[in-house]
Order: sequence, then structure tokens, then C-alpha cells
Amino acid sequence: MPSRFALSLVAAAVVACAAPQPSPAPATAAASPAATPTASATAAALPNGARRFAIVTERSMATIRVREQVAAIPAPGDAILTTRAFSGTVVLLPDGAFAKGSTFAADLDALKSDEPLRDEWIKFNTLNTRVYPRAEFTLVRISGVPMPIAAQGDWTATLEGTLKIHGVERPLAWPVQVTRSAGEVRVRGATAFKFGDYGMAVPANRLILSVVDDVRLEIDLVARES
Repeated sequence: MPSRFALSLVAAAVVACAAPQPSPAPATAAASPAATPTASATAAALPNGARRFAIVTERSMATIRVREQVAAIPAPGDAILTTRAFSGTVVLLPDGAFAKGSTFAADLDALKSDEPLRDEWIKFNTLNTRVYPRAEFTLVRISGVPMPIAAQGDWTATLEGTLKIHGVERPLAWPVQVTRSAGEVRVRGATAFKFGDYGMAVPANRLILSVVDDVRLEIDLVARES
């Protein structure tokens, strides 16, 4: 087994470390095919004052960190997985809400670390990417950014929406840093959750002494106005 081990999600996706604020309501699970943004987020006609932004894949990244202790290494360390396989389009309305279908998603099969064997184990056993290939964050509202959004600026904000991983959807208020310039928006943020929050077991095998049940998800997304 590889020298390190961890999990990953998504989404969301989005970086300054902060804890999530999920709703206490029970999570729901459903195995479903990869979703596509609805016509509300992708249609040519926009409401007056609305802005449409599309993810710039090559400049966006999600990072997953999990603390682990493996048998072959004396000190604990972080297992780190990353992906740039993002997609999605969002429509920001002039009141700070997002149009229906405003979603960005990460392809979990594209997650990579410094241990290919670990990556395959996680995808097969923990994430079950054969059934749940994507992590998705569906946006509902942003607060902390003056509306309508200015052509330039830098704001500490909160993205509210629903994060879906492993077929489980949970509400999430995601603290982010938003930068707007040159027709683009950059969103950086971090959140944390436990494996069981999304219906996953803490990873374990005979070579892993322990894995901390604390998954840290960081996002650095760039979206271009379209």
C-alpha cells in the first residue's frame, strides 16, 4: 500500500481555511448521473443586470488534505490530492442570488496525489467514483459583495449553496475571498467536513495506523464572464 492515504471530494467548489456551517437537517443520498447546468444558467438571454460566468478549467484547482499516520513513517503528515478537472456555468443576479442551475463540478476520477496506488484505492473504495464520479456545488446566494457586482474589487464573502459528494447533498455556507478584474472573478476558500457527513467511511487498511476524521477542501477557481 502507498506511504500515504487520504480522501477527496468537492466541490465546491472555492482559499482561506474556514469551517463549514451545514444545516442540522438530515442529509439526503441518491446515486445519479452527472448533472448538466439547466437552461436557467446557460440560456443566451439574461435578466437585466445579471452576469454569466464560466469556469476557466486550466486556471482552477481543488485541493484535498487529510492528516494520516502510516506504518512506515514515524511522524504523521498530510495526504494531498488535487484536481483541475472543473466545469460549470453560473448566473449571478443583481440581488446577489444565483439563477437556477448555477453549479460548478469537479471530476473526482481526475484526483491525483504523489501516490498513484493511493489514488486508485480512494476512488474505488472511499469515493466510489464508478457510481458518484463528480462533486458538485450548486450556488444559491453570495453575501459580502456589493450588488450589482463592480467591474473591479476584492471582497471577503460567503457563498451559500449545496455541496454534493458521494450522492449526499448538504447545505454549506462557504467563506471565500472574491477578486473581480478584467472580466473575470477569482474565488478562493476552504471548508472542512467529516467522512460520515457525506456517507463515507474513514479510510483504513493494514498499513495505515490512523487517519484523522477531518477532510479539508480548498478551492481556487477562476471564472470568465461570458
